[in-house]
Amino acid sequence: MNLKFPALRLAVIFLFTISFAVSFVRADGEYVGQFDTKLVAHTEKTERVIFKPVSRDSLRGSKVSGETVHLTSSRLVNPLGPSLVSILVEEQDAKPMIFVDLNADNSFGDDEKFTLRRQETDNPYLWITTVSVPVKDGFFTACPIYIRYFRDYQTDKMMTADRLIEQSTEVLARGTVDVKGKKVTVQYAYSLEDKKITPNIGWLGVDTDENGEVDMNNLSPEAARADSETIVFRVGQTYLSTKKADVGKNQIVMREHQAKDYKRTELAVGKEVPDFSFVDLDGKKRKFSEFRGKYVLLDFWGFWCPPCMKELPYLREAYKRFQSRNFEIVGMNTDQFTPDSIKKNLEQNGMMWTQARHDSFLDLKDYAFRIESFPTTLLIAPDGKILSLSRQERGEPDLRGKDLLTTLDEILPKK
Repeated sequence: MNLKFPALRLAVIFLFTISFAVSFVRADGEYVGQFDTKLVAHTEKTERVIFKPVSRDSLRGSKVSGETVHLTSSRLVNPLGPSLVSILVEEQDAKPMIFVDLNADNSFGDDEKFTLRRQETDNPYLWITTVSVPVKDGFFTACPIYIRYFRDYQTDKMMTADRLIEQSTEVLARGTVDVKGKKVTVQYAYSLEDKKITPNIGWLGVDTDENGEVDMNNLSPEAARADSETIVFRVGQTYLSTKKADVGKNQIVMREHQAKDYKRTELAVGKEVPDFSFVDLDGKKRKFSEFRGKYVLLDFWGFWCPPCMKELPYLREAYKRFQSRNFEIVGMNTDQFTPDSIKKNLEQNGMMWTQARHDSFLDLKDYAFRIESFPTTLLIAPDGKILSLSRQERGEPDLRGKDLLTTLDEILPKK
């Protein structure tokens, strides 16, 4: 090609520049990262296990020698396979320990002993640890089981000498992606059976506030459960989804989106709940802004849900006791029955407050708020800002059971 002519030379340079720019834009819209070799426990997906008393003979191979020792045992769910025989050891004036028979040899070595620590420094009743189960084959080297021990806590089905343990049952694969020069932590539900990640199905999370951790609470904007869909997260002013998460190739690829693709309403104490529309059980179109100026309990629930039914006596009492103190309840009913049958059930249960029809707020529940558990309850101030999401582990006012009545009495203005 003859490039002696200035005009031709300029045209070639222009075309080359355009081609380079296009390829740069494509590359700039994707960000690549890698996985860590250790899995993390999904601490929001747990089961409770009751440990029963056993004799000292059960603790074969251990070096526990205290005179005053209380031993209880059960089997922990093992994400890798067969359940694990475990013994909780409580000695006087010592931290509790849990022994886990990791190699199934019916004895307990030093590497099978895990000392618990207080979850909160000022709380003597919650103790935690992480049991690390070795992974023999594959990319990941260890499978964690998160343990929480509720000291001095008993359910109706427990005997005095029993102990209550809560454990994680699922794991997440964690990695780091370089996004515009920032290291962003990501994690995905990982199947230990087929050793694959499917980013558009199951739980995934992104460290959107860039603190190095991913908050997997089901109301956190850092977590979501994908239902055959692409989930977009916001990291600063960058909007990202996962294009690929391939453990075999140790590669994570994230794709950038426009702001309009971000459908999430970020729920947090102090944030304002945006206005939304719904249809009540009488077929009337309503707006949540109608309730501005009142303290509102926004309750996502259903008759199908046993924990929701357990809350009904307290909701009835709250409505009766506090309505005169500028308090209102808006129920977001998730039952699939006809409005007439739901209204009949409401009347029989003495629930006289406003209820939204399920099919009128599906987008709000599934895509904006991404409600995953029921009941989910928000307490909202007259200015529309969230006062509590009832997450007690974060110090938020409790909205469950009789504590709801205490919370409302403390927060609502006196007559």
